[in-house]
Amino acid sequence: MSTGLIVPTKYFVVKGKGLSKTSPLMAFDNALRDAGISALNLVPVSSILPPDIEEEEPRTLPRGAVVFLVMSEKRAKGPAKISAGISWARGSPYGYVIEIHDEDSIAGSHGALRAMWDEIKSRGEFRLEEPRYMIEELWVPEGYYGSVVAALVFSEVKIVRDKPQ
Repeated sequence: MSTGLIVPTKYFVVKGKGLSKTSPLMAFDNALRDAGISALNLVPVSSILPPDIEEEEPRTLPRGAVVFLVMSEKRAKGPAKISAGISWARGSPYGYVIEIHDEDSIAGSHGALRAMWDEIKSRGEFRLEEPRYMIEELWVPEGYYGSVVAALVFSEVKIVRDKPQ
């Protein structure tokens, strides 16, 4: 019996931030809305980019579509400063996506992501393009919940038939 494997062929990267007086979940929903991906069914995946994948500009996908994505997200109750970020690089034998949500600023997130790239590159397993970064930051005022997201969205996929063993 043969099986089908889902292989991403295109992706785009977005970020967003949101506030809510009601709940952390509403702040997260508002951040997804700001990023343009709130009307999608989001399925988180790990951090591998196929070697021949293409980046495209963010676009509107059909409402209710099931999409795979690598996402970094942070929520907090104010007063607080939060950030979330991702970094990605295409490469060979495959590309990579890393995420951070433990810092409170763009500068802190960028530095942490750079340190992760240094460790990945020290393994010598990859030939990678120069990493790119997408980081969102938010000051959450007193009395509000806040959320930030940064996501690499797999916008197109193909089904590859696996050969029987």
